[in-house]
Amino acid sequence: METGKAYIVRKNIFNFKVGQILTLTRYGYQAYFGEYNFVFTDLENKNICVVLRGDDEEDIKIYHHLNEYFEESDDNTNL
Repeated sequence: METGKAYIVRKNIFNFKVGQILTLTRYGYQAYFGEYNFVFTDLENKNICVVLRGDDEEDIKIYHHLNEYFEESDDNTNL
């Protein structure tokens, strides 16, 4: 996943619903806490923060299979 690109939710995950369009505005890794941090913006310009923890087996499973949950939108120019 790349910052600045829009993604369509393919599977319900967190509070996201299938078909929802989100733009990844920030992504980072905090080594001290072992956390992967994502900030998405929805079509209403609301920021949605997601944290996946490196010590949580389910979180890491999601992190390694993000392509199952998100698909790059065909039109990234209008978002």
